[in-house]
Amino acid sequence: MQPQYTEDQENLEHTDESEVEIEIREPFDPKDINITVEPKTMDNLVQRLKYDEIDLDPDFQRKGNLWARDVQSRLIESLMLRFPLPAFYFDAESEDNWLVVDGLQRLWTLKNFVVDKTLRLSGLEILKDYNGKTYDELPRPMQRRIMETQVTAYIIKPGTPRSVKYNVFRRINTGGLTLNPMEIRHALNQGPAAVFLKEVSESEFFNQYITTSDKRMADRELVLRYVAFRLTPYPQFEKPMSSFLDKNMEKLGKLTDAERTNLADGLEKALKVSFDWFGRHQFSRSFGHPDYRLLLNGALYEVWTSQIARLSDEQLAKINEQLDNFRNDYRRLFTSETFDNAVTRATSDYNAVQARFGAVESLLNKYSQ
Repeated sequence: MQPQYTEDQENLEHTDESEVEIEIREPFDPKDINITVEPKTMDNLVQRLKYDEIDLDPDFQRKGNLWARDVQSRLIESLMLRFPLPAFYFDAESEDNWLVVDGLQRLWTLKNFVVDKTLRLSGLEILKDYNGKTYDELPRPMQRRIMETQVTAYIIKPGTPRSVKYNVFRRINTGGLTLNPMEIRHALNQGPAAVFLKEVSESEFFNQYITTSDKRMADRELVLRYVAFRLTPYPQFEKPMSSFLDKNMEKLGKLTDAERTNLADGLEKALKVSFDWFGRHQFSRSFGHPDYRLLLNGALYEVWTSQIARLSDEQLAKINEQLDNFRNDYRRLFTSETFDNAVTRATSDYNAVQARFGAVESLLNKYSQ
């Protein structure tokens, strides 16, 4: 059997989730913001890099060391010219292993040039005599300029509430490599939850049915969406969707290994059953609209996976006995403007969530009782 979605992330249907997030998604006490401003030198950062005390390759951020050699070289040139640099932001929840909120590419440049000494300068615009040089080949005065350069570091201190950290990550992380909400979630939930999402999204059973982009964690978010509606029944859903997923990822991290294994088994069952029922159209509106392009619809995916996983073998057997009628009734759902809108427009709105989950739950109950 071939996976039904093979054109990478573009085969995820773009729905209107109304996720224009409010700037402060949940109120918090400003006194909870514990961020200090600390003067540092490049030498301070180099020492941390040398002893792996700054995490440049965290699992949640797969975009390190991307700058071209000329771009890295011009940053080094700026240091030698004593040009000021933007501030760095770190999450210091672990004193021995800072997470980078902003400044990842600059830190990779520093590591490549000063620590690993793999970067040869090129494309310098002013100090052209140093083109082709490594750090060790620079005159001592230039080495000293680099190491003594003063920078500003904003340090998020241990104990800062997660909601505050989330807003800091989302607001501060800059440039064309901005973390998306799922990547931020991973940053703030390192441990069992992050490991679980990674393992399931990379599992054979998941990739047999779902193929999507690994680059921006779309696969892990799909796993989390299933988990979220297993851990929190849909009547208890509260918008916005990002906060709902945040909270349920925290819940996931507090489960026992056995409970997480049960969730994974449920997803495996749901993927297999939904494929048996609907084939390549299992999570696509093309099941109800044959002329539509085959696209994975996240709203349909989260409904069917979380609802099928709850069914007993006896309930599944009853549905299978009436499968043709069951499929026909499901197709008819797409003729309902309410249902079709609930999987395409404002899909994270409370009423849309209730509409699509309620419709699918009623359908399953009709044939499984």
